[in-house]
Amino acid sequence: MSATAFTAVHRFRRRLKEAFYDAVPRGRLVRRGPSEIRRIALSFDDGPNELTEQYLDTLDRLGVPATFFVMGDLSEARPDLVREYVRRGHQIASHGYDHRRFPDLTWREVDEQLRKTDAAIGPQPTAHPWVRPPYGAMDARVVAQLFARGYTIALWSLDSNDHDDHDPASIGVRCAPEQVSPGEVLLFHEGQPWTLEALPGIVDGLRGAGYECVTMSDLFAT
Repeated sequence: MSATAFTAVHRFRRRLKEAFYDAVPRGRLVRRGPSEIRRIALSFDDGPNELTEQYLDTLDRLGVPATFFVMGDLSEARPDLVREYVRRGHQIASHGYDHRRFPDLTWREVDEQLRKTDAAIGPQPTAHPWVRPPYGAMDARVVAQLFARGYTIALWSLDSNDHDDHDPASIGVRCAPEQVSPGEVLLFHEGQPWTLEALPGIVDGLRGAGYECVTMSDLFAT
């Protein structure tokens, strides 16, 4: 496939995805907050792990809350860290039990992923429990199942690409104020020292541009 054809296919898929997002009932799938106020949300996937406390200490020093999408098996192993997220003023929500793609699982297996993770992290103080499917992977069956079970699907609007890019400087460039719009939800991952190193510069830059960092639940409550 030529570069031109690849770009055209990518744009077509993006338009289809945007059309799908627009068709979902308001508040049941969230990915970008209101554009009228200069607020953004930092979100982190795949915890808790050995770097979680360093992430939390860094966010404490920066004075910003975040939203953590945590895995059920890791939360079972470290209930102390699950409590620590909440104690320090952050939002926690489900990221599935063991990071398997929901479309690859049966209906019963997805239900088990949701049930076991909810048991590990406890009740969520939102109207609907939130879930971010691993990899953001969904199909029509999974979306219908999550909605039927009462979940809000929480995605993101700007990917820091820190899962592939291990350079703190380039992660910072990708999340610089000129790349960010009001209402943006930034995607990061736990357990990565390069992400941890990039965070202070990212937050300082966004603050300097007049952005307030809030949890996703606060961003979408606006």
